[in-house]
Amino acid sequence: MNREINTLSIKGLLDKRFWVIIVFFMLTLPAYAVTNAFVVTGEVIDAVNNPLPGVNVVEKGTRNGTITDVDGKFELTLKDGNAILSFSYIGFTSIDVPVENKQNLRVKMREDVTQMDEVVVIGYGTTTKKEVTGSISSLKEESFVKGNISNPMQLLQGQIAGMNIVKPDGGDPNGEFKVQLRGMTTLSGGASPLVVIDGIIGGSLESVNPEEIESIDVLKDGSAAAIYGTRGTNGVILITTKRASGGEKTTIEFSTYVAMQSVAKKLDVLTAEQFRSVINDYYPTMKDQYDFGASTDWFEEVTRKNPISQYYNVAFSGGAKSLGYRASLSYQNDQGLLDKTSNNKLRAKMSINQRNFDDRLSIDYNLTYSKGKSELADNSILQQVARRNPTEPVYDQEGITPISGGYYYNPGPFQYFNPVAMVNESTREKEMRDVMGSMKASFEIIEGLKASVMGSITQSSSNTGSYFGRYYPKDFGTNGSAEIKKSSSTNSLLEASVDYRKAFKDHTIQAIAGYSYNKGEYEENWSRNYLYDTDYFSYHNIGAGAALTQGKAGMSSYKDENKLIAFFGRVMYNYQERYLLSASVRYEGSSRFGANNKWGTFPAISAGWRINKEHFMEDIKWINDLKLRVGYGVTGNQEIGNYKSLQLLEKDRFFYYKENWISTYKPASNPNPDLKWERKGELNIGLDFSVLEGRLGGTVDYYNRTTKDLLYWYTVPVPPNLYNQLFTNVGTIKNSGIEVTINAIPVQTKDFRWNSMLTLSHNTNKLDKFSNKDYAMVQIRTGYIPEDFQQYTQSIVEGGPIGNFWGPRFLGVDENGQNILEDLNKDGVINEEDYQVIGNAYPDVTFGFSNTFTYKNWELSFLLRGAIGNDVLNVHRMYYEGFNYFGGKNILVSTLEHPEYKGSAVFSDRFVEDGSYMKLDNLTIGYNFRLNTSWVSRLKLYLTAQNLFTITGYKGIDPEVDLSGLEPGMDRYEYYPRTRTFLLGLNINF
Repeated sequence: MNREINTLSIKGLLDKRFWVIIVFFMLTLPAYAVTNAFVVTGEVIDAVNNPLPGVNVVEKGTRNGTITDVDGKFELTLKDGNAILSFSYIGFTSIDVPVENKQNLRVKMREDVTQMDEVVVIGYGTTTKKEVTGSISSLKEESFVKGNISNPMQLLQGQIAGMNIVKPDGGDPNGEFKVQLRGMTTLSGGASPLVVIDGIIGGSLESVNPEEIESIDVLKDGSAAAIYGTRGTNGVILITTKRASGGEKTTIEFSTYVAMQSVAKKLDVLTAEQFRSVINDYYPTMKDQYDFGASTDWFEEVTRKNPISQYYNVAFSGGAKSLGYRASLSYQNDQGLLDKTSNNKLRAKMSINQRNFDDRLSIDYNLTYSKGKSELADNSILQQVARRNPTEPVYDQEGITPISGGYYYNPGPFQYFNPVAMVNESTREKEMRDVMGSMKASFEIIEGLKASVMGSITQSSSNTGSYFGRYYPKDFGTNGSAEIKKSSSTNSLLEASVDYRKAFKDHTIQAIAGYSYNKGEYEENWSRNYLYDTDYFSYHNIGAGAALTQGKAGMSSYKDENKLIAFFGRVMYNYQERYLLSASVRYEGSSRFGANNKWGTFPAISAGWRINKEHFMEDIKWINDLKLRVGYGVTGNQEIGNYKSLQLLEKDRFFYYKENWISTYKPASNPNPDLKWERKGELNIGLDFSVLEGRLGGTVDYYNRTTKDLLYWYTVPVPPNLYNQLFTNVGTIKNSGIEVTINAIPVQTKDFRWNSMLTLSHNTNKLDKFSNKDYAMVQIRTGYIPEDFQQYTQSIVEGGPIGNFWGPRFLGVDENGQNILEDLNKDGVINEEDYQVIGNAYPDVTFGFSNTFTYKNWELSFLLRGAIGNDVLNVHRMYYEGFNYFGGKNILVSTLEHPEYKGSAVFSDRFVEDGSYMKLDNLTIGYNFRLNTSWVSRLKLYLTAQNLFTITGYKGIDPEVDLSGLEPGMDRYEYYPRTRTFLLGLNINF
């Protein structure tokens, strides 16, 4: 009943807000009138007279505009014939053309791969690329990665120097992407960049349809990201979606694709025939114990041969001169390789833009909704697939083990379960909803001075239900167990700012000052029950389990919240587009930190010198742009969770008082009123260049970042402390590196064009210290491997980098087939005193190489990306490459290459491999049809292949493993294999 009341009250509140917005919208609708109209037509061409479709044509100083058609032609109604038209197009230099009462114009645009006039989003504003003084990478829609894209982060893979984007769960359709920018900067805080969607901090990536994204800008260095204060340490990703703009004719866009997948690579374990050969050759006396008479491919038994993905999207946009709208609706369904894994998403977006009072008042409304339903994977199934004896049958044909429900059951080996039973006898489902609404109003008080206010609410909910039946092999005896987990979060944001822009003679100044209030709330409920009479109801009747009445069921719930309040400002100065200066500051308070350190100041300053604008450069015609940038900024990291500074309470014992049992609470943690944010200072020196009439250009950046006051758990004495662990600020970590981006147009003729982009990056990392006079730490052991090994594989020590593999060196095998490990101290015992650095997970160089070829109506593009110099711990080989493991379980085929090796598997550098790789990540060929019809403006058909091949010496499934956190480079044994995808797609605009 309470749930129904709460739901009704929320719906009522939403309904009231909806009608208030609608009434306000209707009251502010302007009366549209056009007087003294002047109609201009024209054609836009490139340097070799080819028509340019899709060029933005805007009446300067207004929102009135259009785009050129497939033949490069346009028509636009102006206020009068004295207007100035601005022409902009990706990859070309923007130009302004006076109309001068001409009714027909022919405009020629010059290519520029560096796109110096391109608009760049910088956080709380925009600027042009030529005015940027920080390290910012921008990617427009035309450059996004193509294919079966479910997450916006996929659009950036291999395209941004210094940014590592990995999906650690491989081919799992529900897996998340991990993003790391310019190395690891924390030991326990959040390591991912801040994501800002259309100005909304903390917006949900799940709600964003990648096809609705117009551009993505990445603020890399401290001087660019300091405007976001305690959340800018790991960089900032600014996503700008497609939105309404006035003056456009109504258009309809439809796109769809269907994709078929197949496993790219799987573990090469013994087949049943090979398994029997090993028995005959090495264990002939154990045939009756190891050979069960069947021939089972366990991988095929639990996977789909060719999973299918499908996608549909329709968008409507248009409007009058002072009113624009855009609405889109999409559906995406991805089947997983593993049976009973899938992901379905429904996304909708609506944006309305108004301009009133001669464009002095602008109001933007945005509403995004998404709903998803997933079947979740239990990746331990894949571990069982790898180890399962291929001579065992799937089902118990003779009914020997009734407890297994007809599935073949072998109780002998430890942690050994039938993977088919694990799939069939379990259900794991998740439903997600995200609603993101915002409204922004801006009013130009006087020319150049604008006041803005923006409010947004993002609400997310997630319901996960799991049921493991009575024949689920890991839970025999529970008679079925059910779990339900429900969570919801609300993120509220209110920001107000004043923006001033003024140009006078040779000077241009842009300034902004603002206030930000952000509140986050999270709530979670969990319950578990078991001992059911029937599996029929799954998790939908969780209270029916007998464990509840026996007092054995489990349940928990909690709620937390946090607040951020900030005042921020920035000033940008430009003299003759030659000397550039930018300074910003954010003063911010966070509820997450101690009473003595709630507030912090985060300043930044940067400068730019466009050398090509100097008089001494006038005669050097082949240099079109040359800019030197220097910046320094301070940012923070507050992603540590809530209440870490407080003394929390937990339930304790009962005592009897006046005939009642009284519950008591006791302290559960040590308080730390001095807890504060991690603080990163970063120096960035960069060079931007464009030469040869814009045919070659690029960016080179050097950065040096130092993060101080690292947060970690330290051992403290008891007393005076209540507990022996305290979360506090101690350490320092340093990262430095170089990033290079090269853009080029190597070939261009009338019918043929080749665009190319190369990104390179190198980063070094060092944990400078994690001890001081009050708190000491010798090392941090990470990379734990459970079960047979039960040991750590990595070590972080003061003065060393994160990601070092720490263990003994493998020298070979002795005459008995046992390991020979290097005994450093010659004491005849191999222990941690003999351990040394045997590899590092981080690459020396990461790279991306993208190319696009166009020939008349044809397009061909491909993306190569990879890493050089990284090491990967091949956990599969540790477990499954050795005859000692064979005893009834399967092993890798590579074991047969070393028949002399019969010792127990021991962690050593034998299993730490060079993980350098290069992938052909994407290959697309498309054809743009030129149609002589007025109702179809665009028709494109394309074929895409993803993850076509990987060149590597790594022996495991895939060398591209997780590099985030404190245990990078681990190829887990429950890895979900990636797939190779072939896709047929269609785009059509009306």
